[in-house]
Amino acid sequence: MKKYAYLLLLTAYCLTACQKDFLNKGPLDRFTDELIWKDSSLVNLYIANIYSGIISEYDRGGSDLMMSYTDEGESNRPYLDGQLVNFAQYNSATGVFSDNWTSNYASIRKCNTLLEQLQSAPFSAALQQRMRGEAYFLRAFFYMDIYAYFGAFPIVDKSLGLNDELAIPRATNKECVNFILKDLEAAAALLPATYTDKAQTGRATKGACYAMKCRLLLNEQDYQGAAAAAKQVMDLNQYKLFPDFKAMFQPANDNNVEVIFDKQFGSLQSKQKHDLNDYEYPRNFTGFASGVNDPTQNIVDAFQMKDGKSWNESALYNPDRPYENRDPRLYSSVLYDGMMFRGEILDLQKGSAANPAERGTATGYYLKKFLDTTYDLKGISNPNLNNCIIMRLGEVYLNYAECQLKLGNAEEARTYVNLIRARAGMPVIPAGEMTWEKYEQERTVELAFEGQRWFDVRRWKKGPELLGRPVYGMVITVANGKRAYTRSKIEDRVFVAPKMYMFPIPLDVMNKYPAGKELKQNPEWD
Repeated sequence: MKKYAYLLLLTAYCLTACQKDFLNKGPLDRFTDELIWKDSSLVNLYIANIYSGIISEYDRGGSDLMMSYTDEGESNRPYLDGQLVNFAQYNSATGVFSDNWTSNYASIRKCNTLLEQLQSAPFSAALQQRMRGEAYFLRAFFYMDIYAYFGAFPIVDKSLGLNDELAIPRATNKECVNFILKDLEAAAALLPATYTDKAQTGRATKGACYAMKCRLLLNEQDYQGAAAAAKQVMDLNQYKLFPDFKAMFQPANDNNVEVIFDKQFGSLQSKQKHDLNDYEYPRNFTGFASGVNDPTQNIVDAFQMKDGKSWNESALYNPDRPYENRDPRLYSSVLYDGMMFRGEILDLQKGSAANPAERGTATGYYLKKFLDTTYDLKGISNPNLNNCIIMRLGEVYLNYAECQLKLGNAEEARTYVNLIRARAGMPVIPAGEMTWEKYEQERTVELAFEGQRWFDVRRWKKGPELLGRPVYGMVITVANGKRAYTRSKIEDRVFVAPKMYMFPIPLDVMNKYPAGKELKQNPEWD
């Protein structure tokens, strides 16, 4: 019984017997395990269930998005984990991101089971190849997510049984990275570059493997390796920058040419819906305390004026009309006072319908980037089915540019940064003027709110400077019919380096290890 407890809670792995519990959920409950592994349609459903375990930004709807753990955002729910992190008031017992440990290990178990069962499945060689490729990719994806939040992890590459050692120690960082890379490379060798059958859209591809490899190696500061992986993505010639940044995240453009990998909602790969629209639309549209994650003035300030200068350096900036003449991406990413949105001019002065005194926007702004502007607001239980982009070519270009800058090839970096700026309608950076500061600014606004800011800041070792600084909002007042905009500090934040660059492994996971085989906690979190 003691070992059984470890098995359940150590890594959320289940015994072979537990597989039946999983398979008893949903439409698979009408079939035995023996039948399932002989039927390709049922195995496809099993794989779809693994895809559904991906924790995307949209899955965080109603709670803190990653933006609210960074200087991009502020939650209007003071009891959520983001506030604990921003004030450094958390520890192992708090369980911040504990779902990313337990849920990912549950999904890894499914991947291991799939790989084992496919060895004897009576499917065609082509189908076996695709399914094994998906299993390797997804296992790498889930391990990569654990590694991003907690660092090194216990490597489990098979379905564990009662007679197996369950108190598996954490591997080294190098061993973990190599394990993920091995899976991604195996997947890339098995998966197609694209699917001719549109019904398979959303499944992992060769490009998704290369792109995730690029992200992993960049965060490891292996700039040669990450640049090479980025080139592998580009050389596939499968992706292009979507011409309209504003429309890229709208459901009408799901699966557009820029998307390398996403989480599909409402499809075979997921069969899920999310709640992002319900919880991030301004309150005057929903009628309840929505707008949970609000952009800060810090991120608004990062969007340049349309002349390519910062707001406090450009002659185009007018403090009475602070949102005019800005980088067009601001208008696609943030809802601000006076903006026309769904037929209404937003009034964000305190006490208005859009910004009531209680649980209005915490910053004077609302998030816009991911909102489905066609979403039917008449019923809060309507399905949210727009896909969540996890990796796109724009990020690969920026990853490649960062590598080239670090490798001393500023002009090569400038080429790819300028592709991003040209798409946005911003002035390109002239020859000889590419700097790290310009790269960092460009990445900040292009990828704003997409969930990578925390990891970028950690890689740049700028936690105290960027995550530990005060965050600001905008206070809107009206006097004699004239609107005034005043920057206001929301809060001082705390970032303790290097301790906070990794989250502590949740205490309930640590406690499952027996005496003498304790799981090693991250530095300074003991």
